[in-house]
Amino acid sequence: MKIEQIEVTSLALPYKKPLITATNKFVTAHGLLVKVISGGGLEGYGYADLFPRTGETLESARHAIENIIKPTIVGRGLREWARLRKEIDHLITGNPRAKAALETGIYDALAKSVHVPVYFLLGGLFRTEIKVIKMLGVEDPEAMAEQAKLLVREGFTALKLKMSGHTDLDLNRVSKVRDAVGSGVFIKVDANEAYDAKTAIRLAKGLADLGVEIFEQPVPRSQIEALWEVKRHSPIKIEADQSVRTAADAYTLVQNRAIDAINTSVQKAGSIHEVRRIADLCELAGVRCALSNTAGSMVADAAALHLAASHPGISALCELGEFATVSADPFVGLKIDKGALRLPEGEGLGVMPKK
Repeated sequence: MKIEQIEVTSLALPYKKPLITATNKFVTAHGLLVKVISGGGLEGYGYADLFPRTGETLESARHAIENIIKPTIVGRGLREWARLRKEIDHLITGNPRAKAALETGIYDALAKSVHVPVYFLLGGLFRTEIKVIKMLGVEDPEAMAEQAKLLVREGFTALKLKMSGHTDLDLNRVSKVRDAVGSGVFIKVDANEAYDAKTAIRLAKGLADLGVEIFEQPVPRSQIEALWEVKRHSPIKIEADQSVRTAADAYTLVQNRAIDAINTSVQKAGSIHEVRRIADLCELAGVRCALSNTAGSMVADAAALHLAASHPGISALCELGEFATVSADPFVGLKIDKGALRLPEGEGLGVMPKK
């Protein structure tokens, strides 16, 4: 079955409530929806969320897909994807989010062409659901504590708190949330590269006293020695996010024992294939590997969910489900229930355009 057409559409999905981090204030999720059309009118869908700190924009991703990649693969067979992916990487370097959106559409179409779910193409079923780590943006400590209480009442048992880069305020935020939700709730914090090594080490010691499990990306992404220093002196687990773009990045951090965990995503790594390589490496080294996804269409979350369901090296506790924080998603098929995401039924990704 051949790839007959590729269509790209811009989406602007408003946040129900702005998300503030140490580096961004998100009001609208801007992304590209990619539709892969194959023989008989079969359609597969992919999505990428795009904002400047990712290194890609709507314009650059659209250009990469429509003007560089599309002419190479239209008319080629869906089942050639492994070969096509290698040709694309040779043709154009970088642009991981554009490539990830296209690949998701290919997998969706390919799975539908043989009437199976995407996880079947990825090796089969290991689990049927993922527990969601729910994200809280930077706010006043009392407001974050109140929001955390509401989330726990809804069934969430794991929270991720965004940090601002101001140590005393950040510790107060975590303290208020911990008091509000009690000791039984899993808490991780995400600094988004906001600290230097010594400040991060001091903060980690305070976070340990509050029962925080994981400290994500405490220092800038390129400062690998600083990350190693924080990990060496931290009483809690240190997780890399922005520092890992590829399996080669993951290998460097694991080899140098600079981290305890890696948080990656299909969009950030550029393909399901690359995330599987990272997860294989983590499983071999005894390093926690979890998936995350920024807010946007549930199409991207569905791809991550199928991947997490098929790979034992990926944690059963992931930062998915942020599609629920935006409105106007043109797709249906995924829903968070009692703090968990279950695999949707049906062929392909299991999500579909609204009628």
